[in-house]
Amino acid sequence: MKLENLYDLAEKENIKIYDWHIEDADGIFINIDKINAIALNYDELGTYIEEKQTLAEELGHYYMDATYSPYCNNLQLISKQEYRAKKWSYYALIPYEKLKSAIKKRS
Repeated sequence: MKLENLYDLAEKENIKIYDWHIEDADGIFINIDKINAIALNYDELGTYIEEKQTLAEELGHYYMDATYSPYCNNLQLISKQEYRAKKWSYYALIPYEKLKSAIKKRS
C-alpha cells in the first residue's frame, strides 16, 4: 500500500492527522470522546518508509481497536495492543498474495 493510500484511509475514516512533537515516539493514535486523531512526529520521521510504517501502525490502532491511555502503566496491555496494531500494519503494507508471490519468485 502506498503512503498516499494510508492518508486516504485516514481521511475516509475522518481521522485528523497532526504534526506534533512527541517524546520518545514517532506517532500516536488518540481516541477521545469518539474523536480520532493521529499525531505524527514529522521531525523524527526521516524517510518516506518510516512515515509509511508509522502511519500504518497508528491506523492499526484504529482498525483493531487497539488503544490504551497515554498514561497506562500496564505493560502487558500495552504490548498486546501494540502487537495488534503492528499486525494490521503488516497486512496493510504487505498483502498476503504479494508476499506469497515474492516467496515463490525466490524459489
